[in-house]
Amino acid sequence: MTPSRRADVAFWIAILAGVLFIAFLGPLGRRLEMVHSNDFSGFWSGPRSVLVGVSPWDPQRYAPTAVAIDTKTPDALVDDYMPHVVLALLPLGLLPLEVAAWVWMVASMACSATALRALLRTFLPGRTVSHAALGLALFVGQPGFHTLVLGQWALLLMSALTVVVLALRAGHVRRAGLAALAFLAKPQLFVWTAVGLALPAIRDVRYRRFVTYALVLAGALVLFAWLAYPDWFPAWLADIPARRTGRSAVLFSALGQVLGMPGRILAIAVVAGGVYLASRFVMASDAWLAAWLSLSSAGAIYSWSYDQVLLFVPLVIASGVLVANGRELAARNLALAGALTLLIVSPIFYAIGVARHDETFSIAVPVAFCGAILWALWPYRAGALIRERTAQQVQAA
Repeated sequence: MTPSRRADVAFWIAILAGVLFIAFLGPLGRRLEMVHSNDFSGFWSGPRSVLVGVSPWDPQRYAPTAVAIDTKTPDALVDDYMPHVVLALLPLGLLPLEVAAWVWMVASMACSATALRALLRTFLPGRTVSHAALGLALFVGQPGFHTLVLGQWALLLMSALTVVVLALRAGHVRRAGLAALAFLAKPQLFVWTAVGLALPAIRDVRYRRFVTYALVLAGALVLFAWLAYPDWFPAWLADIPARRTGRSAVLFSALGQVLGMPGRILAIAVVAGGVYLASRFVMASDAWLAAWLSLSSAGAIYSWSYDQVLLFVPLVIASGVLVANGRELAARNLALAGALTLLIVSPIFYAIGVARHDETFSIAVPVAFCGAILWALWPYRAGALIRERTAQQVQAA
């Protein structure tokens, strides 16, 4: 059996173990219990409200309508999501909630498993241990199974991010631009991802075409949705940001809780430092992408622990950079450390969050991922590579 085949078998065995864990050890049962009260029911209520003739941004009618269609009682006066998201989900709104929830869960699991396999085959081909560990962590790790219980977006967003990365590497800029539309579902998670993908457009024609195509598609989608619901923004702005940004698992909130205003200033300084460090890598290189994508999770504006699923993408890319530079042991250790963090450390932070009724401190996980990735890749920053090439030329001369 070839190394690639062996790694593939190990990956699918690990995925099967994760599926069995979901089905028989609690997550599926919990999801079935919560089908009318979890997060998916909340954002299914938006398109369903549209289909019954009620605007999801009508503060007088939205909450009573959500209750009447048997979803969770909203904790806000209007829908959390913007019109382009609600309209994109209209096909799910046509289905009964239970059926839509099954479609969402199966699609999330299938897309994320396929995406992770593609990432591993591209960046870590034939590395059996890494394939098995990360395959297991996808659904057994706390971010993955928590995403499925709540019916959240994270697994699908990770899949879309993977498509963007792999399509750009292959030169399929239109496919990458189309996949990037998924970022509009939760743009707060992709602020630094957008910066990391946009800056190379200054020099790289491939990235320039991608950015242009993505902006045109996104602009058309947002404009169409805004025209359909021109009055949504004042109601949304008056209610949602204040409710959602105070206690999420982000660095600004965590350090603010510990240190007050100095902590918030420190959080801004830490993110700014991360931006500086990420900018030191060669534009559009794999190291560049790993740095900016990990920073996007560590420096998110609004995030929860299930969003840590996105960390699979920079973790695999960073491990691939190490492999490409002959550091097999370092690559395996980085992949294993990431998998074990999602399997062991993330559940501990989540348990603390449940006990506190506040999972703010879960931000420690993406910050640790970002720090580890920057540290591992630091020898491959632009300045170091230039010095290394110069030294090699001098030695050769």
